Amino acid sequence: MPYCITLRSRTDATITGWYDGSDSRWSTDSERQKLFDTERDARSVCHELRSLCPRNAKVINIEATRRGKRQLAASPASEPRPGAHPAAGRA
Repeated sequence: MPYCITLRSRTDATITGWYDGSDSRWSTDSERQKLFDTERDARSVCHELRSLCPRNAKVINIEATRRGKRQLAASPASEPRPGAHPAAGRA
């Protein structure tokens, strides 16, 4: 199972960014997140990020993700049901 490093909001714990491995370190685009094969691989990077940003250390976490290395297709939940009108269920 792949792992990623997330930055979460202090107020409501939603994910506000993902470590992407670039010079700027963070991205708000989940498709750019860097995936690690094991939690152990992500641990040293997470430790470095926490030491660089001690104020945010509590909200920088390693998390398991269901995404594959290059999964670009939409999730089944976002696809319309067969025979359903595309605008059905929209507000």
